[in-house]
Amino acid sequence: MNRLIAWLRVALIDLRGSAARFTILIACLALGVAAIGVVSSVRSAVETAIARDARAILGGDLELRSQRTDITPDVLSALEKLGPVNREVQLNSQAQKGDLSAFLSLRGVGDLYPLVGDVVLAPGALPGSTADLLGQQNGVWGILLSPQAALRLEAAPGDTIRVGTLELQLRGIIDTLPDQATLGFQLGAPALVSDATLPLAGLKQEGVLNQFQYKVLLEDTDFASAETALEEQFPDSEVRIRSPREATASIARFITIFGNFMLLVALSSMVVGGLGAANAVTAYVGERQSAIATMRSLGASGNRIMVHFLAQIIFLSLLSIAIGLVAIAVGTFAILPLLAGLIGLDLPAALDLRSMAAAGGIGLVTAIIFAWLPLMHARAIRPALLFRAGGSSNLERQDWRSWLTPIASVPLLIGFALLFALTLSIASDMRLVAIYFAGTVVAFLLLRLAAALLGLILSRVPPPPNRLLRMALSAIVRPGAPTTTVLVSMGMGLSLLLLIVTTQSNINNQIATEVTTEAPAFVLLDLDKPNLAALTDFVAATPDIEALTTIPMLRGTITALKGAPPPTSEDDISRDVADMFRGDTALTWSAAMPADTVIAEGEWWPEDYSGDPQVSLSTEMRDALDLSIGDSIDIAIAGRPLAMTIASFRLIDWRSPNFNFRIIVSPGLIESAPQSYFGTITVAEGADGVVEAALLGDFPQLNFVPVGDTLARVRAVFDGLINAIALVSGTAVLAGILVLAGALSVGRQQRQADAVVMKVLGAKRSDVITAFLIEYALLGAIAAVLASGIAMLGAWAAATWLLEIDFMVPVGQLGLVALLVIVVTIVTGAATTWSAMSTTPAAKLRMETP
Repeated sequence: MNRLIAWLRVALIDLRGSAARFTILIACLALGVAAIGVVSSVRSAVETAIARDARAILGGDLELRSQRTDITPDVLSALEKLGPVNREVQLNSQAQKGDLSAFLSLRGVGDLYPLVGDVVLAPGALPGSTADLLGQQNGVWGILLSPQAALRLEAAPGDTIRVGTLELQLRGIIDTLPDQATLGFQLGAPALVSDATLPLAGLKQEGVLNQFQYKVLLEDTDFASAETALEEQFPDSEVRIRSPREATASIARFITIFGNFMLLVALSSMVVGGLGAANAVTAYVGERQSAIATMRSLGASGNRIMVHFLAQIIFLSLLSIAIGLVAIAVGTFAILPLLAGLIGLDLPAALDLRSMAAAGGIGLVTAIIFAWLPLMHARAIRPALLFRAGGSSNLERQDWRSWLTPIASVPLLIGFALLFALTLSIASDMRLVAIYFAGTVVAFLLLRLAAALLGLILSRVPPPPNRLLRMALSAIVRPGAPTTTVLVSMGMGLSLLLLIVTTQSNINNQIATEVTTEAPAFVLLDLDKPNLAALTDFVAATPDIEALTTIPMLRGTITALKGAPPPTSEDDISRDVADMFRGDTALTWSAAMPADTVIAEGEWWPEDYSGDPQVSLSTEMRDALDLSIGDSIDIAIAGRPLAMTIASFRLIDWRSPNFNFRIIVSPGLIESAPQSYFGTITVAEGADGVVEAALLGDFPQLNFVPVGDTLARVRAVFDGLINAIALVSGTAVLAGILVLAGALSVGRQQRQADAVVMKVLGAKRSDVITAFLIEYALLGAIAAVLASGIAMLGAWAAATWLLEIDFMVPVGQLGLVALLVIVVTIVTGAATTWSAMSTTPAAKLRMETP
């Protein structure tokens, strides 16, 4: 033990004069630790808040939800016996102030809202409780708008807003709602009114997209008992009962999935930082070869050398981790208050020690893994090196078989196992972590292979006639050149950035180009036959409207498939298909085959068909339920059971702007069933505002969605998610630049020797500098090309299999990134090796003189 302590003391004393050389190693590891720790801490804080405030997020102890239709009085009476009840109705509507309009996700709430928590309004709101602000004052009812809606309407508290046929007073701008997190993505801007105003405004409360929610504060029972009692009392009811935990499950699932992905993006910065550590240790060992040989000649064993340098690496890693932990604390305290306002959760600024410990552990293990092979180089140095001439810092290439020895391979395997376990402890998804590790290894091997192929190609091409270009190419492929290190280091960070840039570009292109071009201006919801007739006349009299398309929509309950009850468990079928059997589902009927329909199997019925009911289903249903042409499906519509025969299966493109239904029924009996209509309105270019104002004037109760506003909200959501990913991945890019500096510094002494030789042979200083700059520019360009190839492969896979959108290469953005990479490589290379460019032959020869 005393001997080990003595060794460690000597190692730390030796480090005092060399610590400055490890600036890049410290910066890279600190960046990686900070990125992983901040993402993990923020995710942990959100998950803790969801678990802690589930009751407040739901808005009660029990929620009973009914889609499309309100509950019956006897169900309401049973709820009131359990405790205080608040009724909510969710629907979409238009708000108007003068010539301005805004599409709202409107919530009509009862006087007890909110049962749990508080509605927080922005400064300037009128005084009073939520019930007072929404209630009737001097004969006028109130409304609370989100900032987006108020901005769209240019409205302030006290202004008059018209919703439907009713004039309302804006009494406050919503800051946060206690149950905001459960609302999810909404088509329109959030708004609150009293549920008593909905019939007064002429708004249709029961509709296809409308939802009724009843929140209950349980007094003398728990949730399980209350749920059992309600299910036994109303076994045939189509309502859904949820506990606070069930209500927040989808939020928690999204946070977990997105948080895991962000963690892996942050881990990429650590991987790139590990490459920086490897470069720094390689450069350090290369420059200390003479000292190591001297230690060996004085009797130091290979293990003694390993302990000496490994102790230095661990000490520097712990210093990096300490810096990273401070950054985690600062970042967590800065982000949590901002995030709390965005997602409507109470996120007190607190540190997650588990996340910080895991981030620190990942940083330490990563540093040791990537430093291990350079340390094995140091262990293999022999005293005979002292008798060799020259001052090159390049390490001798070792036989690859030496890496298979136990002392080399076993610690690496243990390190990778620890790294996997530490990552899994905060990512919690073994499949995702395994895919990430495998993908990282593949990307690393691809870059290594590409660098090797590049060296082979460049060594065999004829020398270019230009002298400086010839010198730059020879420097790239010469023995000991850091070409492979530079390409791998820059390629890992750059490929991640390009993957995110390309994916974001594809999403925006899909929304802005294809969808916007094909989508109608307005989507009409819940049209009845009288309104449809009036709207048809309106369209005929409005020249700015190019087309009106309508489709009937019914609700039915699937009661049997092939004569047996349908499955409902997600264990047997996908979640989307399973949801069709929980209550009623949407369907339509059509005599003619809809435009752009693709029949995968079977045939469409004749347009004049009048026989027994037939049905066309989606291929998703066929594959999930093992259905065939000729099988039976029983659907109850308005309480009337209909037995239908499957006539065909259709391929459905859910990205298309057309109305898509999994179930389409043949004409005949179904026309007489209760139904409403969906519709679309296509207008002349630039006429959206005029037509919208006319629709609001002639049909104030009409429920329609402005597609442009909705697409803008969708794009904002995607942009927010991708910008968050890009922010975290920026640490990987920054680490990549630091790694580039470290990689170029590996050959600093060799460049000094090259510069001296060139000057002795008559080259001017400007020639030396130009040759080096050309070399750096070529390295940057090659790194950009390789990273672009890997990023395009990843972006294509994400677009094709994950997002299911069209893939395109953003040539302009890639070109700009490539140019920036070349500039950064030139600047970084020049800054790192400026001393090599400026070295005079006399100074170098004095250093070489014994």
